[in-house]
Amino acid sequence: MTTTISAEDVRRHIGELLRVPDERVVPEVELTDLVTDSFVLVEMAVCLQDDYDVFFRQSDLEGVRTVADVIALVLSRRA
Repeated sequence: MTTTISAEDVRRHIGELLRVPDERVVPEVELTDLVTDSFVLVEMAVCLQDDYDVFFRQSDLEGVRTVADVIALVLSRRA
């Protein structure tokens, strides 16, 4: 049985994975404004796949720029 997750759950989890204060992790913020190391963003994507049991293709990630983009991607893969 799949557990229901919300956009808020994913948003908070992104902050935890990036080790960024919760108040900075808002939907419209660009990921590169939260962290400058692209390796950290790759690690975040891998952790999100594992934690939410989803799979991202490289092409899925090419258009991801903001926290909202990440949330939408995770939720679309969970559907």
